[in-house]
Amino acid sequence: MTLRFPALVTPAVAFRSQQKANLRRLLPAVGVVDQDKGAAGASAAFLPGTFLALLDEHECAALAARGTRRSFPRGTILMFEKELEERVMVVLSGRVKVTRVDQDGRELLLNIRDPGDVLGELALIDHEPRSATVAALEPVVALVLSGDAFRSYLEATPRVAVVLLEIVAARLREELTRRVQFTESDTMGRLAARLLELGDRYGEDSEEGIAVVLPISREELASWVGASRAGVAAALQTLRELGWIRTERRSLLISDAPALRARAA
Repeated sequence: MTLRFPALVTPAVAFRSQQKANLRRLLPAVGVVDQDKGAAGASAAFLPGTFLALLDEHECAALAARGTRRSFPRGTILMFEKELEERVMVVLSGRVKVTRVDQDGRELLLNIRDPGDVLGELALIDHEPRSATVAALEPVVALVLSGDAFRSYLEATPRVAVVLLEIVAARLREELTRRVQFTESDTMGRLAARLLELGDRYGEDSEEGIAVVLPISREELASWVGASRAGVAAALQTLRELGWIRTERRSLLISDAPALRARAA
């Protein structure tokens, strides 16, 4: 049986329509034009809680004036783990993955960053080497700023400095939650948590549940869960048999979110 997913603007912006409507006013300030209005250019929407979503139009315009828009093809490395570099990027469209290499040389997926997210803020703050590698999951447009330019922007807009502090704190809490999950949850519990996160961030409501166009491969999902690909495949099969999810290549339907949430707890 073929899953029927709602029409999406593009796989890069699989966000709820009301979120796009609420945030559309921010796009011109950072040089992004919304195709929903018939203009040429990249289509983007900023998820609530991302850096740009928390700025007003004047703050966005001041930020854009200090940076340069650049486009990156899918697969491009935007930042390298351990490099000494204070350059900061703000994603305008497309999504990126944040990874690290463990002591055995395996790539670990730490997170996915969305349009509106800021990248490279830790190296700017503490002047230490980058803690992770950032790569484009799909074609990406980003605003690129030198460390000095971004620092001067924060000095000129103290409220934005507080916003950045709140984002860093939220990411720290997110990381602590994941560490607890790794120590207290099994593969299926961690997988349930990651699937719910994908649904919350990228899901579209449908008559049958929450439909998600997946931004990552099964291998990357397994890395994000912290399990082998075979272990995640077995857990997905169990969730399908329970009737909680349905899957196709690069797509997911969450049929029973409450059950998944209870399993992830």
